[in-house]
Amino acid sequence: FTNGSKGNNEIFDGLLPEYQSQDQLIKLLGYYLENDDERDKKVKELQEIVLNNHTYTHRANRLREILTEYANKKRITIKIPAPSWDEVHKWGDFYLAEGLMREFIKKGIGVQLQVLPEWDGYTDSNSDIVLVLRGLSEYKPKLHHCNMMWNISHPDLVSLEEYSKYDYVFIASKKWADEITKKLDIPVECMWQCTDTSRFYPDYNEDYRHELLFVGNSRKVYRKILKDLLPTEHELAVYGSDWADLIDEKYIIDEFVSNKDLRKLYSSCGVLLNDHWKDMREKGFVSNRIFDALACGSCVISDDIDGLEELFSDAVHTYKNKEDLDELINKCLNEKTENIQELIKGHTYESRVNQIMNVLKQNNHLKKD
Repeated sequence: FTNGSKGNNEIFDGLLPEYQSQDQLIKLLGYYLENDDERDKKVKELQEIVLNNHTYTHRANRLREILTEYANKKRITIKIPAPSWDEVHKWGDFYLAEGLMREFIKKGIGVQLQVLPEWDGYTDSNSDIVLVLRGLSEYKPKLHHCNMMWNISHPDLVSLEEYSKYDYVFIASKKWADEITKKLDIPVECMWQCTDTSRFYPDYNEDYRHELLFVGNSRKVYRKILKDLLPTEHELAVYGSDWADLIDEKYIIDEFVSNKDLRKLYSSCGVLLNDHWKDMREKGFVSNRIFDALACGSCVISDDIDGLEELFSDAVHTYKNKEDLDELINKCLNEKTENIQELIKGHTYESRVNQIMNVLKQNNHLKKD
């Protein structure tokens, strides 16, 4: 007899005699002690279920299946250039890796994330594939892996020699991918940045409302779009580090903003201001901030860059000088933003993982040994 209904239903299809009170238990005891045939019938019925489904042999066989499945599963290590796990949440690369991991797991791929100090160790030894998110730091590929690079930023730091050490290179710029393709024998293709639509979506909150919003660190450089903007008659909020000696403190709201708050800021601002570092702009690396902001329904004004129109048509406003910028700001503040989230549909983590998987399949890296 049992009072465990859930286990009874899951394992014995509810056939175990159940009680939920003392009276029910006494009644069951009386019935089965007085009816030998019914008791024997019930015992035989339950015994058959156990012997057919729940012996040590069944569990050992299932454990073997689980271990075999695990051993045969393809694995990928994604290398993040963050300096430590303590600081990883301050790095956009981590959220990129996390989004990719989620989509790889859906496809049955085992995933491991590594931060910079772990790159050259041996914890990736059982991985079949390594994907390096190439930003600030260089990685020396291990020969027993299928090594893939996704160059998402800082193209000036990546030499042709470094590119050539990889089996496959993705570059977050069509312009630069086309240029590098001409110079290398290894396969290279464009794979744009993307957004996480489970994190970035319209989420208006009056407490996060600003007329103009800029999110980004200065690296002690007066960023182009703010230099072109200031002074301004509009209310401006700047989030990022190292701005104190460059702009008036009244504009600086905080040095750091969480991903959750970022969504609310993008969704609630009148205009999001965006620019690109010189090497990114010259080589056509479109900022991931634009993808995230559009997913939230932001009106985005950015410096002009190759690939922007190809990606988003005229959904992102681009300016050439201060007068142009002022005019666009006034226009955006006085016009309702159209439904631009549709433009993001092809630029999700799912679509990027599909692109990677297609390459791996075409090159036989996902075939079983």
